[in-house]
Amino acid sequence: MTRRVLPRTKWLLALALAGGILASLMGMRLIGNFIDFTDDHRVPLSGQQKQLQDQLEELRADDGLFVAAVGSAARPGLYESAYGLTALQFTTGRHVPIRVERDALRNDFSDEVRREPFSSLVWIAQIESATEETVHTRADADALLRYLTPEGFFRDPGSRSDSASVRLNNTAGALEALEHYGVELRESQRSAVGRWLPIADAEAPDAPVQLYHAVRIAALADAPVPRTLVAQARAWWLDEGSDRAAAHTEESVIETAYYVLLAHELNLDVSGQLKSLRGALNPMNPVSADPQVLSLIARAWTRLEAPPADLAQIADRIHSRQLPSGLVSSVRQRQGSLTSTYEVAKLRLIAALPSSDSRLGEALTALRANVMAEPDPMLRGAWLVLMDDTGAHVSPADRKAIATAVRTAAPRTVEAHNVDVWNRYTELLLSLDEPVPSVTLTDWEPDSAQFRYAQTLLINGLDRAGQLDRLPRRPSPTELVARAEERLAGGTVREAAEALHAAGVLGWNPTPEDAERITALLEKRRNCPGASAFYRDSAKDDECGVPGTRAAYRIHALLEGAVPAISRTP
Repeated sequence: MTRRVLPRTKWLLALALAGGILASLMGMRLIGNFIDFTDDHRVPLSGQQKQLQDQLEELRADDGLFVAAVGSAARPGLYESAYGLTALQFTTGRHVPIRVERDALRNDFSDEVRREPFSSLVWIAQIESATEETVHTRADADALLRYLTPEGFFRDPGSRSDSASVRLNNTAGALEALEHYGVELRESQRSAVGRWLPIADAEAPDAPVQLYHAVRIAALADAPVPRTLVAQARAWWLDEGSDRAAAHTEESVIETAYYVLLAHELNLDVSGQLKSLRGALNPMNPVSADPQVLSLIARAWTRLEAPPADLAQIADRIHSRQLPSGLVSSVRQRQGSLTSTYEVAKLRLIAALPSSDSRLGEALTALRANVMAEPDPMLRGAWLVLMDDTGAHVSPADRKAIATAVRTAAPRTVEAHNVDVWNRYTELLLSLDEPVPSVTLTDWEPDSAQFRYAQTLLINGLDRAGQLDRLPRRPSPTELVARAEERLAGGTVREAAEALHAAGVLGWNPTPEDAERITALLEKRRNCPGASAFYRDSAKDDECGVPGTRAAYRIHALLEGAVPAISRTP
C-alpha cells in the first residue's frame, strides 16, 4: 500500500470517504503510533493494527464476506464447543487451551443445559477431555447416572426417538462421560447393560455407527462384545462400504469415519482399503461444516496414520469459529453481506491495513452474476469498490454499467429525508472516480435531533463533493461540538462523529479540553468483551459493530489532529 501525506483539507475528504477510523485502541491518544505517516513504502503493522486486523477477521463469514457485528457470533455453543474442540485436539495432537472461568463457562451454557440436560452432560465431558479443564461438578455426574434405566441403557427424555440406534448412541456417550468423570457403575448396573447390549445389537442396523457404539459400550461397561461384530463389520464393507466411500456425501462420510473407528476398536486390518478410506474422508475439502462431522473425520484420519497436515482445513474451520475465550461460536454457518463487507473495507482503508484479500476477492468474484442482476445500484457500486480494493478483476463493460447506474440513481434533489442516501451515493461516486452530479438543495430547520443529524450529513457531503459554498446555513463549530457531546451522552457515536467532522469542516480545531471531555464520553462505549478494538454505537445496543466502531475511531482521529496517509490503491 502506497503511503503519502495529505494536506488537512484533503485529509478531511479522505477521512469522510473511508469512514474515518484512526484511533487509540485502548482509549489513549496513540494515533501517531498507530500508523507511520512519513514513509512512502510499506511498513510492518503496529501492535494496534494487528489487534484490529485480528478482531476484524473474527467477523469473516463462511462465504468469505463479512458480518458487521461482533455479537453475530459472540455466544459460545455447548454442542459446537464439545465437537469443535475435540476436532482441534485430534488435528494438533494436543489439548486445546481455553480462557474462561468455570462459573462463566457454565453461565454461557446455561440455556443449552436447560434445553438439553442429558446431552449437555455428555458434551461437558467432551470439552473437559479436549481441554484438560474441569467444568463439571459432582452433581453433574450424579445427574447423568440417573438417566440409566433398569433395563440397562441410558434414555434421554428429550429425545424424539427411542429406537435401538438412539439407545446405543446415548448409552455409549453417557458411559464415556461417566468414565471421564471418574464414576464407576455398580455391579448390578454393569450386569443390566451387559444383558441389554446383545438385544440392542440385534435390533439395530448392521452399520458402522451402531456397531461402533456397541463395541464402546462393551468396553466401558466391562461387558462381552457381541460375537458377531467382527463379521458384521467385514460384511458391511464388502456389501456397501466401498460404494459408500465413493459417494462423498455427509452420510457416507459419517459411515466411513465410524467404520475406521470400529476397525481400530476391533483390530481389523484395513491396509488394503486405505486409499478408498482416505479418499472418502477427504479432510482437505470437508463435506460438512457441522463440528460433529469434522470431529469424526479428524478422529478417523488419525487412526489411518494419514498425514496430520491434511487436517489443516478442518482446524482452520474450527479456528474461524473460535471466540476470544477459545470456545466455539454457536453460529455454525455465517453469511456475510456486501453492506457489512463494505463497512469493513472502509475501516481497513483508514487504518492502513492491507486491502489485498484473496479470499474476499474470490467470494466477490463468485457474486458477479447476482450483483449484475441486482436492482439496487448502491449495492452494485459497493461491489465494484470492493473488487477494486481487493485487486479483483472487473471487465470494462461491467465497470461502465455499474458506474453509470450509480451516477444515474444518485438523487438530484437533497432534502432532510434523503440526505443520508445522497451522502452514500456521493461517497460511492468519489470512490469510483466519478463526478458528483449537481443537486438542488432544500433547506430545513434543524429543530430536532433527526434534522440536526441531517444537517451535519449535508455539510460533510457538500464538503467531499467540493460544493461547500452552496451550504444554505452554517451552524457555528462550537454549536456542532455541543451537539456531538449531547449525542455521545444519549444518542449514537455515528451522529457524534458526523457533528464533529462537520465542525472540523467549518474550522474547528480541538483543544486539549475538548479532547478530554469527548474522550471521556466516548470511552463509555468501549465495553465489548473479547473485542477491545470495538465500540457500541448506542449505549442500548446489545452488540458491538463496525459502523459504531468506525465512527469512534473517526472521532479519535479528529481529536488527535494527526494527518493520516491514505491511498486507495488496490
